[in-house]
Amino acid sequence: MIEIHWPLLLTQIATFLVAMFIIWKWFWGPLTRLLQQRSQKIAGDLERAEQGRREIDVLEAEYRQRLSQIEEQARRQINEAIQKGNQSKEEILQEARMEAQRILEKTRMDLALERDRVVRELRKQMADLSLAAIERLLGQGVDQKTQKRLLDDFMLEVEKAEKKP
Repeated sequence: MIEIHWPLLLTQIATFLVAMFIIWKWFWGPLTRLLQQRSQKIAGDLERAEQGRREIDVLEAEYRQRLSQIEEQARRQINEAIQKGNQSKEEILQEARMEAQRILEKTRMDLALERDRVVRELRKQMADLSLAAIERLLGQGVDQKTQKRLLDDFMLEVEKAEKKP
């Protein structure tokens, strides 16, 4: 049977307890503190990472909002530029139309004046030619009164002929 040797057993138990105490005091305590510190450091790092993520989310939201504002402002400025361009275009076209109308009116006036001048000149030449032809036909000069009456009759016929077409 198994025999227990009590002094040896007690010595082994005492040695085990002393070894456990030494391990506890010198190794387990520092190891536990080291593990706690490591755990706290990891928890702190995780908290800082979470805080950083929240800050990034806030910055991202601010960035998106600012970007949206910039895009809206750019759209407004583009629309304003388009409107100003269209307005300038309309003003330029209106000025061009007015200038063209003014040039057209001036040209019409110049043409009317030139036509009147040419008509007067033609009438005078026709009257002179008619009087010269009449004097040749008659072989003598025509007095002033007869000349005036013939000229007036001729001018009336010319005016009637002008109005027909």
